[in-house]
Amino acid sequence: MIGVIATSFYAIDQATLYYLFKSEAQKDFETAKTIIASHQPFEAPVPEQMGPHNSSASLDFGLRGSNPEKAPEIISPSWKLPYAKAVSVTQALAEQFHELELLVVNVPGRPLAVYPRNMTRSRVNQILSDPKAYEAWHAALKSGEQEIYTNFDWFEWKIPEFGTIIPYVNEENRVRGGFIFFTKPKLSTIVFLDTIAFGSAFAFLLVVVVALTSIMFAWKGLHDRWKTSKTIRFLAHNDPLTHLPNRAVFSDELNKALRKASITASNVYVIAIDVDKFKEVNDNHGHAAGDTFLQIISDRLRLVFTEHLVSRLSGDEFAVMIEGDYTRHDITVLAQRALATTNTDCVIDNKEIRISLSMGIAQATDAAWRSSRLLHCADLALYRSKNGGRSIYTWYEASMDEELQRRRELETEMIRALKQDGFSVVYQAQVGLADNKLKAFEALLRWVHPEKGRISPEIFIPIAEDTGLIEALGEYVLKKACADAASWSDPSLKVAVNFSPAQFKSGLIEQKITEALEESGLAPERLEIEITESLLIADTTSVVKSLRKIGDMGVSIAMDDFGTGYSSLSYLSRFPFNKIKIDRSFIMNIGKDAHTDAIVAAIIGLGRSLDVLITAEGVEDEMQAQILRAGGCDIVQGYYFGKPANVDPQNPHANIRCRLGEDETMQVESAQSV
Repeated sequence: MIGVIATSFYAIDQATLYYLFKSEAQKDFETAKTIIASHQPFEAPVPEQMGPHNSSASLDFGLRGSNPEKAPEIISPSWKLPYAKAVSVTQALAEQFHELELLVVNVPGRPLAVYPRNMTRSRVNQILSDPKAYEAWHAALKSGEQEIYTNFDWFEWKIPEFGTIIPYVNEENRVRGGFIFFTKPKLSTIVFLDTIAFGSAFAFLLVVVVALTSIMFAWKGLHDRWKTSKTIRFLAHNDPLTHLPNRAVFSDELNKALRKASITASNVYVIAIDVDKFKEVNDNHGHAAGDTFLQIISDRLRLVFTEHLVSRLSGDEFAVMIEGDYTRHDITVLAQRALATTNTDCVIDNKEIRISLSMGIAQATDAAWRSSRLLHCADLALYRSKNGGRSIYTWYEASMDEELQRRRELETEMIRALKQDGFSVVYQAQVGLADNKLKAFEALLRWVHPEKGRISPEIFIPIAEDTGLIEALGEYVLKKACADAASWSDPSLKVAVNFSPAQFKSGLIEQKITEALEESGLAPERLEIEITESLLIADTTSVVKSLRKIGDMGVSIAMDDFGTGYSSLSYLSRFPFNKIKIDRSFIMNIGKDAHTDAIVAAIIGLGRSLDVLITAEGVEDEMQAQILRAGGCDIVQGYYFGKPANVDPQNPHANIRCRLGEDETMQVESAQSV
């Protein structure tokens, strides 16, 4: 910095000296030029004095060598400076300038006269051999204009001297000679000192400005770097959306708490929290609303768990760590408070959105617990909460590990069974009550494990839906049912296939149905797909669009488990279903409970009004069948008419309680097969 300041002072003072003396020299040189031009000092030679040799002469300045460029014209070196004119020029200059040096040279560069007359030969040679004077002389001859030169050097601390070359140009615009002129500027000591003082002050101000600017830019750069570093540190430890600590911080703090607990024998709890149906919030209200929704949830969690670590682990997953002398009762109270915060809906863009949280709680019971193990146990309890109805909390139990292990084993076995054709499809009859004739079969998936035996669909279907295997299973059932139905001898029989909401997520359901029909050769009118209300809740717009395309193909569509949802009637108004299936939970109490009878009668009446077929599931005895027949139900399905079994392609009516054409003989499944 000191070197920069010193260099700046030196450079500015040098520049000040240079321009000060140059400006004074320029004034004097202009005056001298005017005086010389007014006296017209050169005379043309007499013709006979001109020799026969008219070639151009080269200019020779002492030891500098000859000019590589030719003179601007062929001119004789015999141009003269008459004595009288020389005297008049020097007198005029002497009257104007007290101290001056003047050399008069002809075009070849030979001196014709000097002033003062006592100028020594060494001084003349010094002037003529100066490289800068040499360059200025050639430039003046070429341009015909005055040229100024100086001995100024940035690296020498001295008062600069200036000289000028004044070419003499006649009326024909030809250079006839020139003058090399020097004079000392008329600068007083005060002016000189003032100039140096001004230059020093300017240098000081410039250095101050540069220093302040450098400091400002340096500070800005350091400030920006500090802010960037701070932002990077924040993002490395916090969630950018909710500003809660992230998974890395939570895991680190949990490890510290567990190490501390192993020494102090204190308690450590982890509460895993998941936002129920968060995808629906994003799908129905947009991702911006979803982000705001998560921020509102994080704020409410902060209010409940003020003294504890609340973290956002991933998209809609949060976790809370509680350490210290807290009991299970204390943790339960905190969990209940957290659930109580969801009682009030949040309002985003003037839309009320319901909040639902599921929680799983785990406690480190000894010093051997690790953070990953504790989080895993909390996740297991959370999974139980989500399967148990959501918006609840569940404490971890050791049996949950065994359940998870069984699920993983079943998942592996399901994959193997799909590859090795370990699944099978059976069919349950659907009989018309009006004519007691067989109308259709419902395809039902079965799995008989070679070691574990028969595994209920209520066990493996939810696992398939969670793991994504349901699409492969659904496609298997669809193709198998279509192929079997195409082989039945009675072409009037339809086959019904259940579809999971997960099968509609890919958006290829119409294509898969078309492929199954084409491969089997089954007429579209003989296929019926059954969907549940949960499918429509997931994504009403896209699902209804797909259902309309399927209906246009000629495939029938039935709403299964009607009456178990809270908005089934609204979906009936949005899409014209071909059939409504009354859930078995109503049929099992029919004839025993007046309220149930009224509900069933209302559903049947609704079907008549909408011109939709009504099917009752779970008919187990003759009384139920008679009540439904009397109420006007169209089709029944249940063990009373036939259990799920394989269908004989040549005799699909076998073992079904139904009428065969004109023969009213009832074919009932034998007691042995039952």
